[in-house]
Amino acid sequence: MKLKLYIVGFLFLLVSCTNNVVSIKNNKKGKVEATYQLVENSGKKFYLDSETAPKSPYMQMTEDSLGRRILTFLNLYKNAIYLYNYEDTSFVRKIVYKKEGGNAVSRLSGYYIKNSDSIYVYNMPMTEVILTNSSAEIKEHISLRGSDNKLDWFSYYPQYLPSTVNPFLLVNDILLLTGQLFSSIPATDIDRFKFTACINTHNNMVEFRHTYPKEIYGNGVNWEGGIPTRVYPTLSAKGELIHSFPASHDLYLSRWDSDTTIAQVYGGSNNAGTIHSIDYDDTARTPDNLIISNFLHEDMYGAIIYDPYRKVYYRFLLQGIPNATIATSKEEKPINIIIMDENFNYLGETIIGTGKKWNWTNSFVTCEGLNIEYIDNEDTNEDYLNFRIFIPELI
Repeated sequence: MKLKLYIVGFLFLLVSCTNNVVSIKNNKKGKVEATYQLVENSGKKFYLDSETAPKSPYMQMTEDSLGRRILTFLNLYKNAIYLYNYEDTSFVRKIVYKKEGGNAVSRLSGYYIKNSDSIYVYNMPMTEVILTNSSAEIKEHISLRGSDNKLDWFSYYPQYLPSTVNPFLLVNDILLLTGQLFSSIPATDIDRFKFTACINTHNNMVEFRHTYPKEIYGNGVNWEGGIPTRVYPTLSAKGELIHSFPASHDLYLSRWDSDTTIAQVYGGSNNAGTIHSIDYDDTARTPDNLIISNFLHEDMYGAIIYDPYRKVYYRFLLQGIPNATIATSKEEKPINIIIMDENFNYLGETIIGTGKKWNWTNSFVTCEGLNIEYIDNEDTNEDYLNFRIFIPELI
């Protein structure tokens, strides 16, 4: 009898461990009606020098003292910010940061140009933001590792992968940088770990805000690989902070200065299915093939971008590939863009292609429309940075 009870208990433990999978259902799948679609309206093409390649990891649109719209982007090879006139696509100048010495930025990985005298750059190896001027002179170092100097700081404070669709945001002179935990969130940390660094530009003091939603990331659920735990922010017309999580059909609204969620609203695709976490209990030893397979097979949401000219939101979805194998490239996932009005009502969605043709992480809005970097595989010399521009249109 004792042996039978032991076997039953063992089986119960086995089932409870292997079934620790979160399934996020799309309750509105197939139930919303599209009235708009995205159509390609125009494009932009910027000539690059021999030391610059397309697919820059970071871009920012800004304005110079003459009122010209300036497209800026990061050149990793040169550790520099390049500036181009967005109107006529002409080169303006570049800001080059030294990698050694007193004014060193060892690896420039993102930036925010507030004005010519205040350029905040992210130095990835030191997990710090450095305040510089347009002559690349350093004015101050701002650590993002907390004030307690823990050796395992990365378990307590976020790490950062800034990108064009995960940029620095400025709200009321507070500079926000959204990071993440690159592993699954331990159950004990779900209420403690905060992924947003809030930098006061008056005194350069740092506070940390915003926690992961428990219903998706709580209980130590397996979301390994770094992609499912990414967080994409944008600001609403009202100044609310909106977060898009890859595994959630919903969007989460909050204030920059509070951890409390103001609202949770539907922001999903009419075609997206249930999203599952990885069915493997030991998160620290999850095999790479399971991590890759989960990403390839599951629908995963990306950035959320607000278009103030048309008062709509664009949200990216990387659709799952049902028949994907371990040899399938992640660039083969179809890229779907969902359109919502300013109240998050569904308007429609459009599949533009795959990552083989579109570098969706370089997307931003101008008065012309939604700019998305286009990869011209026939242009083997990589002489140009190409953008195709989309606008919503009634079906």
